[in-house]
Amino acid sequence: MTSPRGTAGRSVRVLDTAAGRMIVEATPQGLARLDQVGPDPSGVDGDVASWLAVEPSDDDDEVNRSEPGAAAEHLDRVADQLEAYCAGRLREFTVPVDWAAAGVHDEFSREAYREIQHIPYGETSTYGQVSVDAGRPRNARRVGRLCTLVPVPFVIPVHRVIRADGGMGNCPEYRLRLLEHERRNLTAAAPVPFPGGAI
Repeated sequence: MTSPRGTAGRSVRVLDTAAGRMIVEATPQGLARLDQVGPDPSGVDGDVASWLAVEPSDDDDEVNRSEPGAAAEHLDRVADQLEAYCAGRLREFTVPVDWAAAGVHDEFSREAYREIQHIPYGETSTYGQVSVDAGRPRNARRVGRLCTLVPVPFVIPVHRVIRADGGMGNCPEYRLRLLEHERRNLTAAAPVPFPGGAI
């Protein structure tokens, strides 16, 4: 999915989390994009600059200094919630998604993503069940495709969606580690962070 560069009202920030380095984009209406860029920070500033067509700065992680208030608040909230999730203290993200800015324009895609947001922490659902819950039975393949195109992972927890045979789809090892993290916290007496502080 593409993101307009330098669009008024949008803000982008680089976040260093226990789950890795991420680039997050928000509008005053909500989050538009979250991309994981891996443990190697090289190239991240260039990626952000290409999003906004601005020169990267060495001063800090905030790329767009003129962040509009509401967009900046969404970035603050998702940063706090990612930190709490990784620490085992948060089970549900509450930052809104700006569906239009995220490039999610058709109603079935939005409804499928909303259904995925309702899958309980530490549990799973199948592509087929999400399709049924979203009102379009027999669209399991489309749900699977949507899971590979998700604009805002974590907030839309596609790692909780599995194939009918129990397979994990794309990035199975990573998705399984997220589920294991959640399941540990369902049974632990106190919050348990990711093993070794990262995944």
